Amino acid sequence: MQTSNDTIRSTDFQTIPGFGPQLDGGLTHSFAIPVGIGDLTAMATPGLAGASRVAMFIPGFSGSKEDFLSFFPRLYAKLDDSADCALVSYSQRGQADSAAPTGQGAYRLADFVADGCAVMESLATGDHPIDLVGHSFGGLVARRMAIARPDLVRSVTLFSTGAVPIGQSEITRSAKELLQRYGSMVVFKGNFPDCEDMPQDDPYTEMCRLRAHATSLDNLLAVSDILIDYNDVTNALKDTKIPISIVYGANDLVWPQAVYRAEAQRLGISPTVIADAGHSGQLDNPDALAAALLDFWGRNR
Repeated sequence: MQTSNDTIRSTDFQTIPGFGPQLDGGLTHSFAIPVGIGDLTAMATPGLAGASRVAMFIPGFSGSKEDFLSFFPRLYAKLDDSADCALVSYSQRGQADSAAPTGQGAYRLADFVADGCAVMESLATGDHPIDLVGHSFGGLVARRMAIARPDLVRSVTLFSTGAVPIGQSEITRSAKELLQRYGSMVVFKGNFPDCEDMPQDDPYTEMCRLRAHATSLDNLLAVSDILIDYNDVTNALKDTKIPISIVYGANDLVWPQAVYRAEAQRLGISPTVIADAGHSGQLDNPDALAAALLDFWGRNR
């Protein structure tokens, strides 16, 4: 393992308890990363301080770092040198136990991007930029982080995330109306319609229930609006010359799959389609997603 000053990261992060049931078998540790609004919560696999390569996963709408809790052990076990590569995810502002400012105006896309850049500044070192993985709304953030700070980014994986807005529709309108009427627990009931709001035996279901209670309604309402209307930054992303991968599930219907294919064509790359997976390939087919990530990272050392 390298031990130069360019490799060692800060070890001053405050250790914090994990959020909800721990689904990773004790692999990761949780910590706080200070940003302008307070602390964002993060988790990492062992060896973060000295790892020469760090992959950072950004969760999407209604998610949190816990989206990757069960995936990290699967991916970590496949790393060629797990002692020299660390996996990190953080909860964005207003998600789960991260800082949650009040008011929808505190949840502009630019705010999420500024937070992400601050997190990268904490985790990147002089010679070792970050491999970004942005899932869904997290991909909107990851694209703009790479454009803002290409010096901190080694590669970008756009994971089930569209370059153009989902757009206004009856579904998006009704989703926002339900959030306004019933609050953040709509997210839990939408995903688990047969479950009551009471402690659940299944650890993943219970984590989702607790997260729905903890996540800011201002976050959910503001991000709902962002997903309907944002700028296409594909040309600016291509101009960075950063290696880019596009990965999505064969059954992912959140964005039309033609949107994923069109962005890949504009970037001059071939997308990777994960079989037997919907919008959350890390849950539906984790081994195939892990293989796609490792292949891409291996080609961009």
